[in-house]
Amino acid sequence: MQSKFNLPKITRWVLLAVWGLFAIFPVYWMIITAFKKQRDIFQGPFLFPFLDFTPATQSWERVFGQDRDDILKGLGNSLLFSSVSALIAVVLGAFAAYGLARYTYKYGPYRNNDLSFLIVSQRIMPPIVAVIALFTMFRTVGLIDSPFGMILAYTWFNLPLTVFILTDFMKRIPLDIEHAAAIDGYKKFAQIWKVVLPLAMPGLAAAYLLSFFFSWNDFILALMLTFQKSSTLPIVITNMSAQMEPRWWLISAVGILAIIPPMLAVIVLDRFMERQVLHGGTR
Repeated sequence: MQSKFNLPKITRWVLLAVWGLFAIFPVYWMIITAFKKQRDIFQGPFLFPFLDFTPATQSWERVFGQDRDDILKGLGNSLLFSSVSALIAVVLGAFAAYGLARYTYKYGPYRNNDLSFLIVSQRIMPPIVAVIALFTMFRTVGLIDSPFGMILAYTWFNLPLTVFILTDFMKRIPLDIEHAAAIDGYKKFAQIWKVVLPLAMPGLAAAYLLSFFFSWNDFILALMLTFQKSSTLPIVITNMSAQMEPRWWLISAVGILAIIPPMLAVIVLDRFMERQVLHGGTR
């Protein structure tokens, strides 16, 4: 009779539980800090509301009161810049990836793989290397501290990785599907728009999520290319901590607001990607 004690399975569950606690504890710490008073933060650590400390709402009164305009402006700018730049990067990257996946290029010694590496190498380069040149160019054409300038900068930042990711998805789509669409009377653009892109939708969603996350979490580009009008949420949070005595309770409250949009994006697009795969997405 086989023993019900499965040591490998129990070990996996224990390791997953430990890793889950390790991953979620910083979020828990941020949440309870957002409901602490100043003395509870510096006299702690207090981990359990109503047991170690009495929850307070002073940070949220600042978020929705005195600091509301700055926080809402940073939140709105981050949402606008991240979502629009990710969409543009995915649209442009999808057509570029299709070209690399379907056609053969030869520019001197460079072939398709060389071009793919050349494109993704722009993303390997740290943004700090190019940010000074970018600042000079943006100042010359008047794009410093402008929404269009930030969207353009984030699109430049995310486009190489988007092309690199989507090229692999495009290669997985059988070419026979496009031939069948051509027999049915679809022109080339219609084949891409109505056949290829729907089949590559899991890859498009994944590329959009990555582009959104990188733009949402960016600090260096926003620091160098914005001042007040187009400042993003990371800059607003940094300004709260750049004081003699950082207001940790307020920073934690704004941090909770900062993780909500990425969480919603993951929930929506994850379900969409799962539905696409189950209905015969790329394999």
